[in-house]
Amino acid sequence: MAFDTIGEVRNPADTSEIVGTYPIQGPADVDVAVEAAGKAQRDWASRPAVERAEVVLAAAERIDGIDGLDELLIREQGKVGWEASFEVGFFEATASFYAELAPGLDEGEKLVDDGMGVLRLFQEPIGIVGAITPWNFPFAISAVKVIPALIAGNAILVKPASFTPLTVIRGFEAIADLFPPGLLTVLTGSGATVGRRLVEHPAVRKIALTGSIETGRDAAAVAGQTLKSLTLELGGNDAALILDDAVIDENLCGSLVGAAFTNTGQVCFGIKRVYAPAALAQAVADGMAAILDEYVVGNGLEPGVCMGPLNNRAQRDYVAELVADAEAAGGKVRYCGELAADPERGWFLRPTIVTGLDDSARLVREEQFGPALPVLAYDSLDDAIERVNDSEFGLASSIWCTDEDRAAQLARRIQAGTTFVNNHGVFALDLRGPFGGVKQSGLGRELGVDGLRAYTESHVVSTRHL
Repeated sequence: MAFDTIGEVRNPADTSEIVGTYPIQGPADVDVAVEAAGKAQRDWASRPAVERAEVVLAAAERIDGIDGLDELLIREQGKVGWEASFEVGFFEATASFYAELAPGLDEGEKLVDDGMGVLRLFQEPIGIVGAITPWNFPFAISAVKVIPALIAGNAILVKPASFTPLTVIRGFEAIADLFPPGLLTVLTGSGATVGRRLVEHPAVRKIALTGSIETGRDAAAVAGQTLKSLTLELGGNDAALILDDAVIDENLCGSLVGAAFTNTGQVCFGIKRVYAPAALAQAVADGMAAILDEYVVGNGLEPGVCMGPLNNRAQRDYVAELVADAEAAGGKVRYCGELAADPERGWFLRPTIVTGLDDSARLVREEQFGPALPVLAYDSLDDAIERVNDSEFGLASSIWCTDEDRAAQLARRIQAGTTFVNNHGVFALDLRGPFGGVKQSGLGRELGVDGLRAYTESHVVSTRHL
């Protein structure tokens, strides 16, 4: 199909490079895709879940063999090498996990069998799913939605962010022929047109969206008109709480840096603020800064680069604005690392550690989503937990200490979907644990058994008689 309007994707490390193009589609294209998805889904849903899982596993194997997919991701998103390889490999790991759950969909769950009959619960496909995914982890977050939706028996239409559609297009086009035609489709264009039509289309029965709070609110309002099922994974302002028994050494500070600055800080559940006892706060800040001073910031395709650019100009400017605001408010901003690239050609920022702020600063209150981290001192643990919870966000959090039993008890006092102990960030995630937020950080859960059930409707079959 030929499209009159084409969008360009530029390399955030060198904006003079056009990485690729994509079609700018519209509402009519969504309608055509939805019609095809409906026909494909009926065939797909009639197959046993274990058979569907086998096809998904074959798709994962094929994706693993696509040459240059991780390099394409680096060039369109701005990641460094290991980050892109990890993200592409996440598809196979997710497929393996959900394939193991497929037999349960076929067998159902026996709830009652007491001589008066049997009550059995099945999880049936919802139908057509619309997935709207962001630019920070375009391929991995799409996989988290596509894989359970397909194994559950649904068709799925994926609308990636316009900043980063290329890896999703290439990866999913490479596996589309394994499925009934129209079952897995990538739609590209603006959120205001393509995304909105997906959300409002009456035949689309579920929306799974990862994005900002504002986007989630808009989607919920539109989806409510047709009473769609919704999973919303929205923003986060994750706090790391360091306890008074923590040993402030290179291991701890390195873990904090990894959890805060991976993907240039563009991780929804990365550390966004650190609370440390007043006697330890400066040592924490100095320890992280010492590690960040060894960072090389530049193009992720270049050897030795530790951190890439921000993905787009608006995000770069926003983070820079928050850092400037922190400095104007009296914060001490420590710029770290070496910039090994031309800042005029890409959306680069050096990593920064900021001290001397109070909780009213924008860098503390808002989700910066970039390489700037405030370190905040506290006097009492009760006060620290209250400050951690004083946020509209509630995605993830972490506690760092020596006594992990004590931390596990304190974790229950933190308002978040997940609280890690002595860990945080992408390597802390366990596929078996349901993931999502409280408060304004979202609705529903992804990953785990809950992440599969999110793409199903409960169906009770009863042979019981009084």
